Amino acid sequence: MWPEKVQRQFDIAQAAGNDALENVLHAPYNKLLNTLFPVDTDFTVIPNFQEINSNRSADYLVTFEIFLENRPVFVLELKREKDFSLKSKRSAADDQLRERLGDLIDTCPLPLLHGVSAYGTKLCFYSITKAGLITPKKIPVSPLYQTDTAPADRWNYDILTAEGEAEFRRIVEFIITECAKIPLPE
Repeated sequence: MWPEKVQRQFDIAQAAGNDALENVLHAPYNKLLNTLFPVDTDFTVIPNFQEINSNRSADYLVTFEIFLENRPVFVLELKREKDFSLKSKRSAADDQLRERLGDLIDTCPLPLLHGVSAYGTKLCFYSITKAGLITPKKIPVSPLYQTDTAPADRWNYDILTAEGEAEFRRIVEFIITECAKIPLPE
């Protein structure tokens, strides 16, 4: 179970309702990531907000990137839960995370860079290898038919369930274990 203070932040966010504030889940994810990657370590949690005048500002709320010193090791993109039912929004979220992982893999010190697409508490886990192989596999667009390139069942974990927590922790433990093998400057 998540620590009480983390769980409380999710409880507060859920009580506020998704329509009250669009950024209601910033706080619980920020608390969660800073709990898993403590501030007194070489990890830094960096929230990135889209610029107000950006043509993509309505597409996502915030991206949290975790760095080991100045090298990326994990990405979490947080989307509005109310957009989850829209195929176009899921497809855009899928594309955005794939692009971001592709942008960061060359500077990642690990053999594998992990990412998470989150719609509220629903999670889809991604990874990319140094060779550029991304999972889950991209679903190509059909030239003839409407294609759901990011089906809803890909977001098959919930951060507030035991299964979702276990998978999230498994990935974080992998990152921390692998990062411990990397020599850092004194």
